[in-house]
Amino acid sequence: MTRPNPIDSLNRLLQLVYRSLPVYLDGVQPWVAPGKEAALELLRRMAADHRRYAERLVAAIRQSGARPEFGSFPAFFTGVHDLSLDYLLRRVRESQRGAVHEIDRCTADLAGQSRWQWLADEILGNTQGYLEMLEELGIGNPCWADAGF
Repeated sequence: MTRPNPIDSLNRLLQLVYRSLPVYLDGVQPWVAPGKEAALELLRRMAADHRRYAERLVAAIRQSGARPEFGSFPAFFTGVHDLSLDYLLRRVRESQRGAVHEIDRCTADLAGQSRWQWLADEILGNTQGYLEMLEELGIGNPCWADAGF
């Protein structure tokens, strides 16, 4: 079995962070219920982290003599800009779960590539950390909207 091209894995990571739902939502203004401003701040921190990782991935790809492939936002994102933050954070939690699995695959593909594996591991840890925060806060549970977050 042939190993995946490490540049393909780095570009996949780039697309996962640069074209993520938190990054997309950072450019729109979802409706935020009074008292839920901290949830919006969490979303903004996620987006900022994703952008920083994208910059580092672009640098790694370019240092290898390859071209970064940014991809595009999924089409369904265009329909979420006018939804409530409560709903959007549930979608973010779902997207974080999927991203953890995809990033884990990229990390496995980069195993033995110490030059890049550390960055993939760091991105995986960050994504898992935000997923845990969302889950600990009860985001996505039916009663989360009443939790005072």
